Amino acid sequence: MQLTTTFLAVLFAIQVNAQNIIAWSGSTCNGAEGLEVACDGTCFDFTGRHSYEVLGGTGTVELYVGADCTGEQFTFGPDPSGECINVNTGTSISTFRCT
Repeated sequence: MQLTTTFLAVLFAIQVNAQNIIAWSGSTCNGAEGLEVACDGTCFDFTGRHSYEVLGGTGTVELYVGADCTGEQFTFGPDPSGECINVNTGTSISTFRCT
C-alpha cells in the first residue's frame, strides 16, 4: 500500500509540473493552431508558425533555422504560462524544442 501511495504521489507531482506548448500561424497566438505538445526537449516542426504559448508552467524555447533542430539557434524564455510569444528573429524558423 505504501509503495502504491508513493508512486501515485510522484506521478501526480510530475503531471502538475509538466508544461506543454502550442504554436500558431499568426503573430499573436491567432490563426491556425498547431498541436499541443510536451515541453520535454523533443524537436518539433515550426514551419509556418509565428508565435507560441507555453501552458502549465514556464518553458525555455529554442528555435532553429534548420531541420531536426540544427543550424542557427534563437533562445526565448523562460516564458510564463499563458503568455503569447511572438517569434520575430528576422529569418525563417523550421524547428523548435521546449524544455
